[in-house]
Amino acid sequence: MKRIAKFGAGSMMLAAALAALPATAGAEAADAKAKEEAKDLLVAESFSGAEIADPDLRSLNACLTAATVLGGDDEFDSCSDQAVGPVPESGKSPGYLQLTDGGNYDTGAVIHNEALPSGNGVEVTFAQYQYGGSAADGIAFFLVDGDTDLTETGAYGGSLGYAQFDADGHVNDGIDGGYLGLGLDVYGNFSGDTEGRGNGCPEGQQAPAHLQIETNKAPNSVALRGPGQGNEGYCLLATTATDEYIGAYSDGDVYGSDLAGDLGGTTLDDAKRLVKLKVLPEGDRANVTVDIDFQDGDGWVRVLEAEVPEALPETFKFGFASSTGGKTDVHLIRHLRVEAFQ
Repeated sequence: MKRIAKFGAGSMMLAAALAALPATAGAEAADAKAKEEAKDLLVAESFSGAEIADPDLRSLNACLTAATVLGGDDEFDSCSDQAVGPVPESGKSPGYLQLTDGGNYDTGAVIHNEALPSGNGVEVTFAQYQYGGSAADGIAFFLVDGDTDLTETGAYGGSLGYAQFDADGHVNDGIDGGYLGLGLDVYGNFSGDTEGRGNGCPEGQQAPAHLQIETNKAPNSVALRGPGQGNEGYCLLATTATDEYIGAYSDGDVYGSDLAGDLGGTTLDDAKRLVKLKVLPEGDRANVTVDIDFQDGDGWVRVLEAEVPEALPETFKFGFASSTGGKTDVHLIRHLRVEAFQ
């Protein structure tokens, strides 16, 4: 009996030790994941106040809706002189960064012309609002090489301030030192290799044939364009646009998008969308993911994955850009966070 009792006690000790192993392994896995996800906060700007906290952010005709004092075109001043359409109430806090109001042929951008370390990758999150008009053009977020003197954007319209433009006798370069452009494209031209976009791009980095026709578009699309300089590159890396024909307008065809929700809204109250962009280096390339929370209760949804065919630069600069044309929307940004993985 004593031998049996002794054996039983040993078995219990062994069982206890074995039971502890999965917990230890689980803790180690959790620690490894936490280390992998560890990030340094580089920029945090809510855009909800009357002033900008980060002195390295610069306005290019963008304004703060909470501000009360008018200044120059390139100051973060009051939006009271940019109040076409259903814009947020001027001078009311908490406010927004307003890239455009609902007027025709308006442009606005914000740039960060101070190089930031890329670390082991970059994660950017922000809230965007597109609403109140006839759905155009969209909002772009972009990364450029940190050695670039970032003082202006690329071409507007369908190029969303990132890519180049060459049409109707007008030629505009893409953004200087472009590395990655994320287009939140309500109107639907950023996915198309039209108007000079994608000039000189190799096979596999070109838009599908139906989006190489000048008059075709794919509304409500998210697209990624890669590195470019001047009038070369800014190649299409990925898009949610599909080859599904969904209708026609006066002079072209409209194609679908496989997004799980709408990028834009009808009013400010229903227009909020959260966006997360992650860029992780992998040798001489980088992997990119885009997630969106459509505020429908389903949380984050993966909408795009792509590979940038060039290494992530050691440092980077960034910005937002937006525009309207013959069709319009109000375009706003809030709650920006830029982080580098350790």
